Amino acid sequence: MDGQESPALVKTLRPYHVWALGVGIVLVGEYMGWNFTVAKGGILGSLLALIVAGTMYIMVSLCASELGASTKLAGGPYDWARLFVGPGAAALVGLAVYMEYIALEAADAIVVASVVQAIFPSAQIEVFPVTLIVIAFLTFMNYRGVVAALNLNFALTFTALIAIIVFFFMNISGFGGEWHPEYLISGAIPNGFVGIFAALQFGPWFYLGIEGAAMCAEECKHPTRAIPLGQQAGMITLLLAAGMTLYVCSGLVPDTDLGVSAYPLFEAATNSGVGILIALLAVGTLFTCLASANGTVCDSSRSWFALSRDHFLTPWFSAIHPKYNTPYRAVIFTMPIAIAFAFSGYLDQVITFSITSGLVCYVLIPFSLIRFRKMFPNSHLSGNGTMNVVRPFAGPLQPGLAWFTIILAIVIMSTLNWGYNYNLIFGLVFYVIAYFYFTWRYRSLEVHHDWGEDMGWPEPVGAD
Repeated sequence: MDGQESPALVKTLRPYHVWALGVGIVLVGEYMGWNFTVAKGGILGSLLALIVAGTMYIMVSLCASELGASTKLAGGPYDWARLFVGPGAAALVGLAVYMEYIALEAADAIVVASVVQAIFPSAQIEVFPVTLIVIAFLTFMNYRGVVAALNLNFALTFTALIAIIVFFFMNISGFGGEWHPEYLISGAIPNGFVGIFAALQFGPWFYLGIEGAAMCAEECKHPTRAIPLGQQAGMITLLLAAGMTLYVCSGLVPDTDLGVSAYPLFEAATNSGVGILIALLAVGTLFTCLASANGTVCDSSRSWFALSRDHFLTPWFSAIHPKYNTPYRAVIFTMPIAIAFAFSGYLDQVITFSITSGLVCYVLIPFSLIRFRKMFPNSHLSGNGTMNVVRPFAGPLQPGLAWFTIILAIVIMSTLNWGYNYNLIFGLVFYVIAYFYFTWRYRSLEVHHDWGEDMGWPEPVGAD
């Protein structure tokens, strides 16, 4: 091509960028959305959802760390399914990742606008225009470059995390308002044991999107170190933050209010009556929503870019900006889809579709690892005992944990039947149709992509 190399993604990211991407996307789940578990199952239901979903995400995170460190590709779950399962499953999970993050971006933008409206009630701010501004600004940030976007994520995420920690320690030390233990008793099981089980449907919101930390592998300076370290540090951070959040909110906000709040941590701070906490949690809510939306633009655009690069979509979306080295067309295309989700204004509906899409991924990500382990059963070590290029990071107790992850994801998905059965039916029909469409499209392509043509790996077990 005129003797010039095509622009490529730049390898500049470090472990703290991976942490910032993963935690930045997910920490918003501590600031909003998780509290819908309280509306379903009360405080006990929310605690069960936190534990069960946390268990699933620890295992998803281990699977993603191993796969991301091995493949080092920007498509994340899409590329893992493409290499180890098949083209139809690959395109399906790529679409599911895209929809999961786009819906999450829309939810984040809605909450930012709602908090701004609550902070400035006399200004008569409309939610939708602010939502548009947030989406447009973060699209521009990701258009300009991933390092700038993730440095912004690191600053926003760290500030939002500090806000939760300060709130928690001020509360347990007696300086964070009056904590009401009677709220735990009165709101323990408002809907019986069925409600506790139904609460699982919103449990993933505590951690939704942490697997996306592995999607920047192609842009990491040392992906075999950065992905496992950043991913696992992010998961530990989220588990601690989820526990602190549930504690302070359950004792400061009655369950009837907590279960329907658009911004539970900010509402808990307001109920505490401590001015510095109200200001801190208002800033934390705004920052974490911005960080999450920023990270979702990054990850969803990479998934769309990967689908386009392999011709499941028009190759037009796989263009890389000659100056900023970003998949700029895929980035720009996130904006109209996010706006379409945000236009509805129904936060729980948008969250539900994001969770449904995420659970599709949590079935296919561990299944990709199962297939990977089967194809390369002994390739984590070379003959002299050193780590091998195929599998530089090997997670524990695999593939048993992967099978258990699939079971948990299906169980949690089934709980959407309580209150969101039409969403569940629509989501499953949508992805079944997508699977058959992408399978048909792959068969019609003139260019086919074999399992390892771009990896330089040895032949897998069972290869012809």
